[in-house]
Amino acid sequence: MPDLNFYLNSISRLNVNRNHGIPAPHKPLLLLAVIDLIEQGKVADNKIRPSTEFVEAFLKYWNLIRSERPRIFLPFYHLQTDGFWHLHPTPHGTIRPFGSMTQTAENVSFASLDEKLFILLAAPKTREIIRHKIILTYFPNEKEIFHAAVSENRADFPLKKLLLEPDAGRPETSPDKPKRSRLFRGLIMRLYNYTCAACRFRLVTLDGMTAVDAAHIVPFSVSRDNAIDNGLALCKLHHWAFDNGLIAIDDDFRLQISEIFDERGDEAFLFRRLHSKKIHLPAQAEDFPSLDKIRRHRLKFEPVR
Repeated sequence: MPDLNFYLNSISRLNVNRNHGIPAPHKPLLLLAVIDLIEQGKVADNKIRPSTEFVEAFLKYWNLIRSERPRIFLPFYHLQTDGFWHLHPTPHGTIRPFGSMTQTAENVSFASLDEKLFILLAAPKTREIIRHKIILTYFPNEKEIFHAAVSENRADFPLKKLLLEPDAGRPETSPDKPKRSRLFRGLIMRLYNYTCAACRFRLVTLDGMTAVDAAHIVPFSVSRDNAIDNGLALCKLHHWAFDNGLIAIDDDFRLQISEIFDERGDEAFLFRRLHSKKIHLPAQAEDFPSLDKIRRHRLKFEPVR
């Protein structure tokens, strides 16, 4: 297949930044995100739009290897230099280096791939060959994690297995520690769809920022436990309240609110209006927080008087 060989060679030789000694991951991560969107039927017309849907697909992989703020606008613009990625301006837009994804969306209606490459990615067999080439070329040391992430919507959700064992007993200097912390955050974010379990607030910006944290039920400093059943997605306000004993959860996954504080303000934002309301939970029961860990949290903080 001449076209396949041509694009495999092009993808394996992306023009990436190497200022820090290793290839910057942004362009290959963008391509993995696009491949996912094509596979899911969300890009069916060779138009990749600078949308929050695209950003979340990128974050799925970014969170596996990095914890700093992603700069997604960089590969979205600079992948043009590799010849098969093309930007199409909005009616009044200008194609130029951008400083944010918001600025990108104001100027770019959509990006497209070479039509021949898009056809290859639309076919399951060649799509898998190209995806495998990207992972082996740019992420050889993380290939197990990346292949697990690719398969996460299939029956066994392999990424979860990597977090089944608590970190207790692992030395603080273990190279797996940061990796497992990133996996924990990325999985909790996606399982809860970037939505606060307490107030159901959801915010994801075009630049990959979110108001929601991956919170530990039993503090990591105590449990050394990054398993997903020790996690909740909480907005920053309710994360603080949960950690400080103002909010707990009962065995029916309903919120319990402390009576030991004073609050004033708009009724819609008061903590006490959340009392007895059921929390937002993942789609699958197997991903729910552990009742044992929820009970440990309640015993420690005794939030209700």
